[in-house]
Amino acid sequence: MKIDCLKADDGTPVMHLAGRLDFTKREAFVEALDHFLGRVTVPEVRVNCACLDYLDSSGLGMLLILRDRASQLGCTVALVECPPAVRDVLTTVQFGRLFRVA
Repeated sequence: MKIDCLKADDGTPVMHLAGRLDFTKREAFVEALDHFLGRVTVPEVRVNCACLDYLDSSGLGMLLILRDRASQLGCTVALVECPPAVRDVLTTVQFGRLFRVA
């Protein structure tokens, strides 16, 4: 899995995920998460899922960790550009109640 933390043109922090988000990537995700949220000063952060190929229950748990940490900073999290397979998983587990899914 590849994780890039960038800023959108409007200044919103965006975490780009590529590949598989599963248990084997937990340590890398948490490390990137600490860096990503360490510089947040906006009301929303985005996770770009366009290149995310696979998401399992551990990956869902990592997204919940992101949401919890962002919430402590007063931020919401948007999951954007989700491919159909990822969107199906997010819909099945009703993540639309916890995240803005776009």
